[in-house]
Amino acid sequence: MPSFIAIKTRSLLLFAGLAIFSANALTPVSGEQAPSPVPTLPTAGQNEALAQAIIQLFDEDQTLIADIEKAKHHPAFARTLASYVRRVEAAGENPNFYDAAVYELWARAPDAPEIVRRYAGFRKSTDSRIQSIVTENGWPQRAAVGDDAAAKFFFLFGHADDDNNWRLTQLPTIKRVFQEDHLNPRLYAHLCDRLANVAGKPQIYGSVMGPGATPDTAKLYWPLVDNTAAADERRDQIGLPSIEADLAKFRQGASIGPYMTPLTKGMDWTMADVYGTP
Repeated sequence: MPSFIAIKTRSLLLFAGLAIFSANALTPVSGEQAPSPVPTLPTAGQNEALAQAIIQLFDEDQTLIADIEKAKHHPAFARTLASYVRRVEAAGENPNFYDAAVYELWARAPDAPEIVRRYAGFRKSTDSRIQSIVTENGWPQRAAVGDDAAAKFFFLFGHADDDNNWRLTQLPTIKRVFQEDHLNPRLYAHLCDRLANVAGKPQIYGSVMGPGATPDTAKLYWPLVDNTAAADERRDQIGLPSIEADLAKFRQGASIGPYMTPLTKGMDWTMADVYGTP
């Protein structure tokens, strides 16, 4: 894990906490990878109304993220934000995915900025809408709503960190959809790790990683459930490179892209890359 600018320019999709929030930019597709399928809108027999509702929610989500990013350029906003981050950290919130807790706490203050209140309110209403979509329609897969809406629903689901107990109940469904809809294994791995991380449990695939505190360094941002060798075996089974291969990219200057993918210079990303190769 903005204003819904063209997806190829600047995307804060599946941002990871406030420290990682601003880092997400262009997302990657390497030159060696096979072309990903082009996302399509629903065709006859698909749920076009649901697809459009998902796309609208996604656009609103990205606009709010962009507005928050813009607000951070104001010194007073940035100082107050930092103070709420410290309060949330002191309360023992997850160190990687705590933005929802920060803005929810800040929104309760009488002098909270309008953008903070709007953001906190949107998160709650959107989380509820996500649940109702799954309850009423089942998981919105590609065959039901088209590639574009199906991909965007995953990003909305990934942002619902303040509703993690419900998200954990969806892990079997996500695994099934990963296989049936041929999701990018990076997205699948990141969702598994993100949900575990928010729940205070070790990560499974080691996708919660990125640049270190000093140049030319990289690290895992959350402990593994066992060890690197075992995690690499699991990564290989779903089609991901080793943890070290990804850490090496971050050490060489890669930034964090959607679903915490190492984003290297000269690589690009489109919504179609939710499907297919890693």
